Amino acid sequence: MHGVGLRYMTSAVELVGMKSGMTVVDQQAQPDPDFPTVKYPNPEEKGALDLAISAADENDVRLILANDPDADRFAVAEKVGSVWRQFTGDQVGILLAYWTFSSISSPVTADDIMLTTAVSSQMLSCIADAEGFGVCETLTGFKWLANVGQDLQKQGKRVHFAYEEALGYMYPSVVSDKDGIAASVMFLTACSTWRSPWVQLQRLYEKYGYFETTNTYWRSPDVRKTRSTFEAVRNLEQPFPSCVGSRKVIRWRDLTTGYDSATVDNKAELPSSSSTQMITCWLDGSNSDDGIRFTVRASGTEPKIKLYLECRSKNQESAHMGAVEVLGLLRQTWFNDTSLKIEDRFANT
Repeated sequence: MHGVGLRYMTSAVELVGMKSGMTVVDQQAQPDPDFPTVKYPNPEEKGALDLAISAADENDVRLILANDPDADRFAVAEKVGSVWRQFTGDQVGILLAYWTFSSISSPVTADDIMLTTAVSSQMLSCIADAEGFGVCETLTGFKWLANVGQDLQKQGKRVHFAYEEALGYMYPSVVSDKDGIAASVMFLTACSTWRSPWVQLQRLYEKYGYFETTNTYWRSPDVRKTRSTFEAVRNLEQPFPSCVGSRKVIRWRDLTTGYDSATVDNKAELPSSSSTQMITCWLDGSNSDDGIRFTVRASGTEPKIKLYLECRSKNQESAHMGAVEVLGLLRQTWFNDTSLKIEDRFANT
């Protein structure tokens, strides 16, 4: 997407024998620091894949692969019937993780490890619990995923894959960092078996449960406002809020203060820092879903408060309803200051 990835993506597609089916979006194929066709050169942003969808429709192509300008992120969209479905980073991560698990030739044990982050989907852990491999959770960012992965390898663990929801995927056997080209090769290889990644995703939901993510952010006027917003949430009750709406808080982890209600000594196992703002909250289930986990954190680079919310359920409708319900409650109770402006993050279609 106006970057350096085309040369390497072309080689990757040729490697897996699919070059003849590749259609390039010419308007976005070459490096251009002005990124003239998009508001933001990030394939997860709304509108970023509009030109690709148009080109795909013109050429009767049903699968879109996209990289960001430096080709370390990887995005997917598929035409299902007459509707384009853009996959979230969690959905692509789960598909790649399951394909990687299925490709392990030796008996799988807890020493076979995959990594994810504190703001990514819990679905990977659910699959791991069912299938017998291990999952390790880190803070956001590949400096954490890569370093923890290398530490585990030094301990004799077999680290196969890592991902975070922001379209980043890592295969340690290739490089200990996110790599959109390596992810593309693995995804295309898997597609030759799946035929339809969207259908494969629905199979996984049927087997392991439905996980509906609702990720968004609020623009904050300044750092002081962000800090005071988090402090107001912490002060709703002591030692932490007991409920969100009618849902009971069953676990509270604050990586700013280092508090975790689930540990014996109430100390968080993940690294904490008073200079950052990050709270994760687990809510009990309702009559129609199996519970909610959400994380709110302050961006380290922009005046934003980011929300990563997920509802687990036995069907898609109730998972969606639960996520929408809790998002609405948070907007009404935690983030109701008019100076905070909410914006959708993902280009869900």
